[in-house]
Amino acid sequence: MKSRVTFFSLFFILLSFAANAQHQRMYYDTGELKEQGLLDEAKQKSGTWKVFYPSGILNAEENYANGLRDGLVKTYDFSSALQTKETWKQGVQEDSTWEYYSNGSVKRKGIFKDGVYEDEWLTYFECGNLKNKGNYHFGQPHGNWTFYRENGKKEFEAIFNYGIKEGMATYYNEKGAIESKGFYKEDKMVGEWLYYNKKGKVMERVTY
Repeated sequence: MKSRVTFFSLFFILLSFAANAQHQRMYYDTGELKEQGLLDEAKQKSGTWKVFYPSGILNAEENYANGLRDGLVKTYDFSSALQTKETWKQGVQEDSTWEYYSNGSVKRKGIFKDGVYEDEWLTYFECGNLKNKGNYHFGQPHGNWTFYRENGKKEFEAIFNYGIKEGMATYYNEKGAIESKGFYKEDKMVGEWLYYNKKGKVMERVTY
């Protein structure tokens, strides 16, 4: 009996919302449909909204609550391929997000916190190989970062301090062997840097 009461209560709540909600359509100046969805009693966007390119192709699917993006947001390119998947909470981008190439492979993925990059982010080449990985803090690269060539070999490693290279850094050649290494301070090379030949032996020492 209790479950039936709960069902009918929910049914009437949804029915009441549907009655008060108002369908809304917006158009480009040229007359093509631009976006459509529901407005709540306060005339604010609510529920799922669809956004279209002037060509009529779907550009985005957005979820709203009280006029603010809230929930899953998907965007698409001109060929209708999924471009991004984002999570929003009360108008601010939060939690996991994904970016995609047109072939469907992941281009980039990571976390947003309070609308900015946070924690580990991974970027990929279109072939699927890792392009770079590292951490953000308050929207800036912070900590250890590693960059790769498309063939999977390391290209560069460095330590960042809020977007500025600070500390040990290593460069690698196309075969993945160390090419040079040294230290950065405030984004500038400092101290002694070592440069290696193809056999892995130090061929030059330069002081900055």
